[in-house]
Amino acid sequence: MVRVAFYIDSHGFGHATRSMALIEDLPESWHVLIRSNVPTWLFQKDLKRTFELLPSPLDIHPRHITSYRVDIQKTLMAAERKLSCANDILAREADWLRDNRVDLVLSDIAPLAVQAASNAGIPSSGISNFTWDWIFEPLFNGHPSGFSVVHKLREMTAQATLNFRLPFSNPETFPQGSIEAPLLVRPVSMNRQEARQHFGFDEGSTYFLLTFGGIDGPVGNLGRLREYSPVQFIQVSRDAEQIPTHERILRRHPEIENFWILTCSDLYHPDLVLAVDGVLTKPGYGILSECMATATPLILDSRDDFREFTVVRETVSLFPQCAIISNSEMENLEIGTALEKVLAQPPLPWQGETRGDKWIAARLVGLLQEK
Repeated sequence: MVRVAFYIDSHGFGHATRSMALIEDLPESWHVLIRSNVPTWLFQKDLKRTFELLPSPLDIHPRHITSYRVDIQKTLMAAERKLSCANDILAREADWLRDNRVDLVLSDIAPLAVQAASNAGIPSSGISNFTWDWIFEPLFNGHPSGFSVVHKLREMTAQATLNFRLPFSNPETFPQGSIEAPLLVRPVSMNRQEARQHFGFDEGSTYFLLTFGGIDGPVGNLGRLREYSPVQFIQVSRDAEQIPTHERILRRHPEIENFWILTCSDLYHPDLVLAVDGVLTKPGYGILSECMATATPLILDSRDDFREFTVVRETVSLFPQCAIISNSEMENLEIGTALEKVLAQPPLPWQGETRGDKWIAARLVGLLQEK
């Protein structure tokens, strides 16, 4: 039996959701050990196959001032603390990999996981649209210790046997080389009409989903949404996703007549994205890929402090159903012009494969056969 350790970063939910798509398509005979600090309920709710879940001591990722603004100083300090004890962490993790007879390490996208695999003599594969050293490089520019942090993380990432570079990426994020992979996203489980009925949507209404992924924070100035009626807006009740009640209720906000709270303990997010007429969100890979795979209109907040956004901007500009707004427009929900734009034209489907899960899984099987 092949034993796989999959290290999944807990910065938001996008790393986890796309990794789950891949996990579902790994051979059934493979035993999957997930190392992640993503909430347990997300894996338990959405993964259909058997797996083991353990916390990961290897995360290095941004810290935030707000739900989607990076605190550069705290991010640098956290990375320095982790790297200061990296030798001990890596020694323990390499021992764990050997003790658990792991045959393959997958990383989305923990550089210490790749280094631990190398130390243990185990093949590894990075799967991502960016690496943390590439993200941190401009953030830490001008900080005396920043170069050292970036250099160490880049050296660790370079130890991978094989890297799969996902869409919304730049080849330079993997300077040691990578294979360009198709869109890695969970597939929908029903058609659009079925999805709208499933979530209780009125047939003639237009619904926009407000979501900021696994680093959700409160959305301010919600009263502004009244200006955009008859468009209806939806936000998912996060607490309800964690309670196994099988409840699915769409409740109108008590003060904002075109704002709804969706309580759905069995929520499968790709189906919700398919059902709505548009999404208002931050530019994270998870929600971007779900919108692109379903050709769902999209209004994105700007994230000029996150290097990934430069590539995202270039990609979404090719799709008429996408609009980018400023930080202040997002914070004040000034979205009238963007709403008109994204709903005005028929959406352009994603130009390429959308089953990166099957594509990558087949190549991982080949990698182990060559071992």
